[in-house]
Amino acid sequence: MIFHSIRWRILAWNFGLLAATASVLLVAFYRHEKQALVQGLDLRLRQEMTRGMGALNEVVPGVAGQRNPAPVVRQNGKAAVRADSPEQRATKAKAALAEVVGTGVWLQVVDLEAHSLYRSANAPSEPELITQALVDLDAKPEDGPARPQDLMVTLPGHRVLLHRPPGRNLVMFGSPTQQLDATLAALARSLTLAGFAVVFVGCGIGWVLAGRSLKPIDRIAADAEGIAAGDFGRKIDVEDTESELGRLAVVLNDTFGKMNAAREHMAQFTADASHELRTPLTVILSDSQGALRQERTPEEYRATLETIKQSALRMKSISDALLELAHGDAGRPVAQDACDLADLADESVALLGRVAREHGAKLVPHLEGAPVVGDAGRLGRVILNLSINAILHNEAGVTVTVTTGVSEGFSELRVADDGRGIAPENLDHIFERFRRIDASRSRHTGGAGLGLAIVKQTVEAHGGTIAVTSEVGKGTVFVVRLPKG
Repeated sequence: MIFHSIRWRILAWNFGLLAATASVLLVAFYRHEKQALVQGLDLRLRQEMTRGMGALNEVVPGVAGQRNPAPVVRQNGKAAVRADSPEQRATKAKAALAEVVGTGVWLQVVDLEAHSLYRSANAPSEPELITQALVDLDAKPEDGPARPQDLMVTLPGHRVLLHRPPGRNLVMFGSPTQQLDATLAALARSLTLAGFAVVFVGCGIGWVLAGRSLKPIDRIAADAEGIAAGDFGRKIDVEDTESELGRLAVVLNDTFGKMNAAREHMAQFTADASHELRTPLTVILSDSQGALRQERTPEEYRATLETIKQSALRMKSISDALLELAHGDAGRPVAQDACDLADLADESVALLGRVAREHGAKLVPHLEGAPVVGDAGRLGRVILNLSINAILHNEAGVTVTVTTGVSEGFSELRVADDGRGIAPENLDHIFERFRRIDASRSRHTGGAGLGLAIVKQTVEAHGGTIAVTSEVGKGTVFVVRLPKG
């Protein structure tokens, strides 16, 4: 679906946010403008009521209370009352009401029984307006307020100021709202168009920005597809390592690099394992076929079987080593037994005594307590592997010193020899699988280059570290540090 695309999801979120924000702001603006226009109309109705009530009292006597007495003037120091004739007062009142009506305001006077007492020419004739006005004012015939009451109401098509003076009458000053409604409708249309324009422009900008932001992802995806297709040396272009995508590209490059290294390592491992197993298999097949091809003496058969046995034992040692490495790679749990490196080293020195004598090596133990928690069998093989390597891979007369103790809160094993040493260019590779510094010597001694790889894996499985230092012609030192038990 289209919304499976991150770009469309960002656009949808951007659209929703813009639409919600624009709607809230535009509705608030519309309501503010509507309120301002209605308040302006209400103010005009109040002004016209103030100007027209006196005139209306002349036309409908008593509607606004008692009429004011005629003004008093003085002539020759004597008071005299100047009275306009009723016709003059009526004429002036009608002129004043005409001015009110001329502003577009209509007026009507009714009693509390909804009988019209006066109605301007522009006043609406719908009786429903009067009925609704009485309902809104809650006026009852028997009521008579001591002071005038005013109420602004909105009736169908009109805005009306209800004025109830003392007595039994109701005065209505109103104005049609067609123009107000038209103005508000035009404002609503304008705001709606403005809202659509803002959302449209915002979504356009969001689309462009999303495309620019997601472009590195497309490039990363293309590079990843190229790597998956077999271009393992390819790297993802990193433009800005400070951005999130830049950091992602760095992580992916590192991940793909490690995967490529692992692939190459696995290919090399497979080739090496095949080569190591092929040699004893070739010996077994060759000797067995030769023995079957012609009759031989019992001594010759015995020699052939002995060769086959040695080749089979070599195959078994390689397969056992590979199985142990496979178990370690699979994260096989380590036993949690309390043991001491000193005891394990003492057993290893005793087992290797005959081997050391046969190779003219001197095995010297310096053992102090070094308690640890782990698999005693696997830790014992670590000591055996390091010690026998020091014996077999050096000339006769080498001295191998095995030391245990506690240092800086760690239990420590140190296997040192004063033999030929290891060249600096080989020092970083000695723990790799099937890595043999001297291939001819390894074949002579039967090694496959897995011993130190097993040692390193075992030490790390126990939460420890192994380090090696060496100097050509002076010897090699392996140091294993494990958490103290």
